Amino acid sequence: MRVGGAAAAFATIDDVATLVALLKYCDARDVAWTILGLGSNVLVRDEGFGGVVLRLAGAFTTIGVQGTIVRAGAAAPIVAVCREAAKHGLGGAEALVGIPGTIGGAVRMNAGTNVEIGALVRRIEIVQAGQELQTFSLPEFTYRHSTLDRRAVVCLAELELQPAPKDLVQQELRRRIDQRNASQPLQLPNSGSIFRNPVGDYAARLIEAAGCKGWREGGAEVSRKHANFIVNTGGATCRDVLALIERVRAEVKNVHNVELELEVQLLG
Repeated sequence: MRVGGAAAAFATIDDVATLVALLKYCDARDVAWTILGLGSNVLVRDEGFGGVVLRLAGAFTTIGVQGTIVRAGAAAPIVAVCREAAKHGLGGAEALVGIPGTIGGAVRMNAGTNVEIGALVRRIEIVQAGQELQTFSLPEFTYRHSTLDRRAVVCLAELELQPAPKDLVQQELRRRIDQRNASQPLQLPNSGSIFRNPVGDYAARLIEAAGCKGWREGGAEVSRKHANFIVNTGGATCRDVLALIERVRAEVKNVHNVELELEVQLLG
């Protein structure tokens, strides 16, 4: 979205040992911390974040394939994982290719479109803040949610896919990427879908039917291309975005009697 204030500190972490050490440091001194992937589902308050923002890199970006299992580090972009699977003739993850995030973030929030990543995950590796060793766990997944503890950091995920013709998988990846480019306002800064889809409906449909497309607060605007996106047309602040979110939420409640829930994560 390109709005919001600064963090008190920023650290790039290349391996598990460094991650364990830094989390222990923060835990012992009661320092707030958060993990930031590609920032594609994050809205930062104008006041910024008073703790440490951690960015996983290095060993956390690796992708490997063994049989039908794809092992992906938490910092590996989802699109890269989908393309690597296609190279090895593995299908089942094509619907995820348009999600502009990392594997770690996708697992934490059970990201998905027609397919949720939780349906493909067979094992994950995590580090729990304050603990010495890497631990292993498989959370429960529901719509846009996992039971991962907030103090747990995903380090790696194993996805189980199915053999499929390479050309067909790659063709489907291209189709979905083209579809995303055509339907989403990618030319302007945004944080992806603002609201979760309510049961049996779509947030974008409800927002558009309520007449909210094109609404503005300062430099923030409800996208005219996709109603569940708020874009930064230039100079927007987080306050502008939050004010617009509340206006849209109130109007959808008034018109449809549906209470929209945020999908975007608020930091700060």
